[in-house]
This record gives sequence, structure tokens and C-alpha cells, in this order.
Amino acid sequence: MHEKQIENLGALSSKDRYEHFLSKVCDWEELWILENEEGHFLIVCPDPENEYIPVWPHSEYAKLFGEDYPSCKPEKLDLSAFIEKWLPGLANDEIKVGVLPNLETTVWIINPLELKAELEAELSQYE
Repeated sequence: MHEKQIENLGALSSKDRYEHFLSKVCDWEELWILENEEGHFLIVCPDPENEYIPVWPHSEYAKLFGEDYPSCKPEKLDLSAFIEKWLPGLANDEIKVGVLPNLETTVWIINPLELKAELEAELSQYE
């Protein structure tokens, strides 16, 4: 990723970054989270009503965001495992998904089952 690409994407609105995320993760069939050394994924909790796991379409975005969380590093997830296992599990735990937060921490927060439906709809266009 070029620095200018990262800068341009970060300048987009949360909704535009969300749409970018959908297309890229479905195209590449992977996404990225931040994980600590013990294998626990990062959960951001701006308030008790909006706990979320941040996700990105590319490791470079996760790495930049992770500078504020030095104990975490980017970890790749397979898209099908994320859809089939992670999203239902997050829904059961009442943890939302924060899609492609930028460095100003603006983020598109979505219910995991809604994201599951959106990803499945996007993937159906690839068949």
C-alpha cells in the first residue's frame, strides 16, 4: 500500500470506507484484526453500548491504527471463517463490528449479523 492510498482512504467518510471494505474483503477473501501476544483480539469500548472489534481490509490500515495499541499486531482472518464463526459469535457476545476505523477513530459500527448479510450479498455477486 502506498502512503497516499492510505491517506486518501482515511479521508473518506465512514460510510465510504465501509463500502470500500465490503468490496475489498470479498475480492481478497481476507480481513485483518488486531491481536495481542496472548491471542486476544482488540475490542474498543468507547461506551458500554458500543463495544466493537475493529476490522480492516489490509494489514497496513490495521498496523497504523494499532500504533495506539503497542501490545497488538495485525492478524489475518479468512473471510469465510469470519462470516461463519466470528460474526455469529460476536453477535452472541453482543460485540459490534467497527469497519475500517481511521486514525481520527471515526468508524462505521454495525451489528455482526447485519454485516454477515451484507458480506454474503456482496459475495453472491462474485459467483
